[in-house]
Parts: sequence; structure tokens; C-alpha cells
Amino acid sequence: MTRSPAWQPLDGNARRLRLAFGLGWPLAMAATPWWLGQGGLGLGCGFRALTGMPCPLCGGTHACAALVQGDWAAAWAANPGAVLLLVWLVLLAGQAVVEGTLGHRRTVRWPWWHPAVLVAVGGGLLLPWLLRLAGLG
Repeated sequence: MTRSPAWQPLDGNARRLRLAFGLGWPLAMAATPWWLGQGGLGLGCGFRALTGMPCPLCGGTHACAALVQGDWAAAWAANPGAVLLLVWLVLLAGQAVVEGTLGHRRTVRWPWWHPAVLVAVGGGLLLPWLLRLAGLG
């Protein structure tokens, strides 16, 4: 029985994409306080515009801005599910930087790709949203 190597090489495009995401995502997060200060540049929630109801990510931009400013309580109050999602995305960005820098992708799943983590992040988005829709949150 042969064992697959823990890391496999990436081609140049895959490497550049990982680095772009891994470096771009934290920069986009860092820009959210500015974005909100500009009034979101006129963009609103498309789901809310169509349905009149908040979406699972409503409050996510405010949560992101609060996280960037180190205010975890305000981020949690804005949308607890978005906080979980944003932390997960930061882990993905870190993974992308590691893989892009090394030029290899890890063949063994990173811990944040474990099904239980994915269920927790998804459930963390859906549960507060459903409570909000029911008037309980």
C-alpha cells in the first residue's frame, strides 16, 4: 500500500489565486470600517430588498468592522453567525497564504474543513437568523 504525500505541488495559477485570496481577504476585512463610513457606497442587502426580511448575513458588515476594531461584543451583537463565518474565513485565508507561499497544497484536510466545523458555522448562521425571523432574537 502506497501512501500519498501530505503535500502536492500547485501550478502557478493555483498558487497566485491562493495568495490573492489569502492576502486580499484580510485587506477587505480591514476596509469594512471605511466602507461603513462611506454609507456602504449605496449597496444594500439584495435579499432584504426582494423579500423585506433580513438575510442570514444581515449585520455581517457591521460584525466585520467591529472585529477589525477589536470589539468582539459589538461583532457578536451585530450577527453571531457572521462572527463564526468571518473567523472561519480568516482561517481559510491563512491556509491559502501557507499553500500559496509554499507552492504546495495540503492533501490532508485542514482542521477547519472537518464536517463538524462546517455544520457549526452553517448552524451558527442559520439559528440566529431563524430566531430573528421568529421575533426571538
